Amino acid sequence: MRLKYDVDTKILFQIGDPLDQCCATYLHNALYEFCNVNAVNLSVPVPKGGLGDFVKAAKVIGAAGFDLTMPHKSAIIPFLDECDPASRAFKCVNHVKIREGKLIGVGLDGAGMGLSLQYEQGDIGGRHALMIGAGAVAGPIAADLCARGVKKFTIVNRTVEKAKYIADTLREIYGADTTYGPFTEEYLSQTAPDITLAVQCTCLGGGSHWQEFPHLGFVDLLPKECIAADVLYPTTTFLEAAKSRGLPTVSGKGMLYQQQLAMMEFYFGVKLGPDALAEAIEALEVAIALRGVRNERRAELASMSR
Repeated sequence: MRLKYDVDTKILFQIGDPLDQCCATYLHNALYEFCNVNAVNLSVPVPKGGLGDFVKAAKVIGAAGFDLTMPHKSAIIPFLDECDPASRAFKCVNHVKIREGKLIGVGLDGAGMGLSLQYEQGDIGGRHALMIGAGAVAGPIAADLCARGVKKFTIVNRTVEKAKYIADTLREIYGADTTYGPFTEEYLSQTAPDITLAVQCTCLGGGSHWQEFPHLGFVDLLPKECIAADVLYPTTTFLEAAKSRGLPTVSGKGMLYQQQLAMMEFYFGVKLGPDALAEAIEALEVAIALRGVRNERRAELASMSR
């Protein structure tokens, strides 16, 4: 992958803290090249509380925009001049473009998951969705599912008030039929037999949190036609439990692939067809590998400096 840079190059950033697990910069640069877009994406750690200074700097240098990960997805909203209603309501924005000094934000996590489910499993309209977790991505994903015909939701979360907020917002904005409750084995088991789409939206059960998903017994009670989806990738304990039941599964990889296609249209007006999905998949695989090499090298340098 070659990085082009000249006076016309659009500069974008990936910001968050920490960025050790992020591979978006590699992925985005590969897609820029594939689309022949004269742009470059750079990773910049921006700690909590530093967002205001970064926004000022981005405007001064003429940045075209920036991608956000934690802890900035909600914190960016007061800085925005424009934002789509769902992203504002659920306080989750992960892409910002700067046009004539104005910040225009959008959350594409929802579109990524919705497009991935539709691409891999077909029409999902009419299903009863269980949203596991009520963090930053759960609301936008539920909003996108509403747009695809899902009108009944059950939201569970450790902090029940957060689940209630998503349930109330879906009802008010989209007229969805919603219920909510605690993230407990009892409540999940009680709800499971009616669920036909389960979306895991927490950080539990994947990567370093592999052993931390506390309640998986409910998976045995899900109907055989239930689709199990997860925002994490490549797999999680939840997805593995669903696979063992023979349920159709969708990992967070598909969500990330599809999100890239939506991102290219948001930033550059480039509409990519289905043929570009293979390029996005290849770019992501390379990005994950490069992330691993980078982190190994960091660890080596850290041990040498001790």
